Amino acid sequence: MAFVVETGAGLSNSNSFVSVAAADAYVADRGVTGWGALTNQVKEQALIRATDFLEATYRSAWKGFRNTEVQALSWPRYDVFVDLFLVASNVVPAPVARATIEMALRASTNTDLIPDTGRTITREKVDVIEINYSEFGPRGTQFTEIARILSPYTNSSSGGAFASVTVIRT
Repeated sequence: MAFVVETGAGLSNSNSFVSVAAADAYVADRGVTGWGALTNQVKEQALIRATDFLEATYRSAWKGFRNTEVQALSWPRYDVFVDLFLVASNVVPAPVARATIEMALRASTNTDLIPDTGRTITREKVDVIEINYSEFGPRGTQFTEIARILSPYTNSSSGGAFASVTVIRT
């Protein structure tokens, strides 16, 4: 499959919210190491996996509505208001692009952004340190930074799981 970046036109064959050039500039501005050594093909694959993650995680949570029935991705959208301002219906908003790049950085070192999950750990004790996880907490890895970047663009702004740490002295 070819690497096709969403332009804001609602393309039927796009598979990334961000171009490699945009990701390269973002990463360079922040002094992130490692990304520059990757080939363009690996960067494209990471951006596609990152976009897949955002689609799987946020598709039903985005504010507003997709522009067309045939567009491949969730953006562009219409009737999206952030801070009382209408977001243009022919763009992928900068925070969505930023979240895509941040996830691509993770995808470049980990191919499984949405791992299968097993039983939830409710208690873990090592020597005198005991950790109790919320029984209602999410399973698997939570990408809190991504959730916070995207919260103005979603109908939910939950930020992550809670854990309590208990130290028992004997």
